[in-house]
Amino acid sequence: MFMAIEPKHKPAPKPAAVKAQERWEKPTEAMIRDAAAHNEAVAERLRKEREQQIAEARRANYQAQLDRHWQSMLDAQREQREFRMVGGFLEGGAGDYSPVARFEREWRR
Repeated sequence: MFMAIEPKHKPAPKPAAVKAQERWEKPTEAMIRDAAAHNEAVAERLRKEREQQIAEARRANYQAQLDRHWQSMLDAQREQREFRMVGGFLEGGAGDYSPVARFEREWRR
């Protein structure tokens, strides 16, 4: 039912002397052109990676700024909730008893 599958054999690598002769037969202009194409490809890849890093840093900066503003808003809302109207006056703040703060502390336990 199952047939033995024999792996295909890779051709034997060329000897170093043959490879060297093939390279030496290439004209100098072709060698320079190949090297320049390789350098351009590397430079393009590095440029794209640098652009991605800059974009990521910019996005992280914007997110950090949004986080700071959001936390500031939450702090202001918490502080506003601590104040309460008593006899026509706003009372509360740091050090005063606050039923809202007590509820929030107990609720988070």
